[in-house]
Amino acid sequence: MNIQNFFNRLYKKIKFVLFKYKKRPQIIAAKSNGTSRLIHISAFNYGNAGDILLPIVLQDLFNKKLSIAQWKNIHVSKVVNNKMLKKINQMDALVIGGGGLFLRDTNENDLSGWQWSCGIEELNKIKKPIIMFAVGYNRFRGQKEFKPIFKKHLNVFVEKAKFIGIRNNGSINSLRMYLENEELKNKLVFQPCMTTLTSYIYPNLIDYNQKEDFIAFNCAFDREDKRAINNTKLCEIAQVAKELSKKTVIKYYSHMPTDLKILDYFKELQVPHEVIELNSPIQIIREYSKPKLVIGMRGHAQMIPFGCKTPILSIISHDKLKWFLDDINAPSWGVDILENNFYYRLLSKAQNFYESTSEIQNFIVKQQDILWQITTENLTTMKNYF
Repeated sequence: MNIQNFFNRLYKKIKFVLFKYKKRPQIIAAKSNGTSRLIHISAFNYGNAGDILLPIVLQDLFNKKLSIAQWKNIHVSKVVNNKMLKKINQMDALVIGGGGLFLRDTNENDLSGWQWSCGIEELNKIKKPIIMFAVGYNRFRGQKEFKPIFKKHLNVFVEKAKFIGIRNNGSINSLRMYLENEELKNKLVFQPCMTTLTSYIYPNLIDYNQKEDFIAFNCAFDREDKRAINNTKLCEIAQVAKELSKKTVIKYYSHMPTDLKILDYFKELQVPHEVIELNSPIQIIREYSKPKLVIGMRGHAQMIPFGCKTPILSIISHDKLKWFLDDINAPSWGVDILENNFYYRLLSKAQNFYESTSEIQNFIVKQQDILWQITTENLTTMKNYF
């Protein structure tokens, strides 16, 4: 085992221990007076702002639209054994999601080939309805193909599950390539991430229309080699921040500690900035509700601000960012890190978007309404399952 694999495995163990012994995530909205009891499988990641927020928003959404009495949270990496099966089969349904759970090297295993540690034999022993909600195909550009077990497991899973909501159409198209027949392919339906609907789910939490005069940046450094991030690109991003700082305040939003790496480039170019570390659900929502513009490289650095009616400009280093922009009919709201003239395109769009807050917000509201209607229809379908 090389040193990188050692630290990757150590990091996963630390995350699992944090989940096991830290206070479980709490919903933001009021608990519903329902009757259904659900098991929730998710990443529950205390080290990543997106994964901190999204399982909570899922539960609040279900509480708001369905009749839920109780949630039991299980980390996605925990192996499904007989003891776990007993817990699942005592509840009314199993919900898996959201997040980019279709990824081979986060919780790498030979049981499923993706993040959920559930073998096919155990999957077939689950007696209660399985619902997948807002899960993405998260394979990076140039990343290894999934292990052979993935295709076999996915086909069994899709056949068994009652509802399979996938968070973007790009993921749906990618997953369909692994499925053996049209019947299974047609079971995959579009279900946007709950975080894109934050202002609908928490309408009274904050004034989503009131923006402050600053631009927020975020960069991602997990799997740098797959993101095509190099010194040149990081210098260019920092230079964009430098130019924009002549017009407004620059803040840097960190989803996890590794995101802070770009600050060395900010300091080298003397970019005036403030660092905001995102670490709790309400704080994440409030911070992403403030900027006039968010320039982000992470998926949730585009989806969360969008859900808060905040204009976004995406630095595309992973196909999922482009897929989201396609789904909201805004493909021009991104600049691919591999594009020619990356610096000039990013700076030009950022300057234009910064001056167009109201126009972009109006467009976001219309697109959110479409996503909300899709979500409402999907939840109506799920009422039949528990």
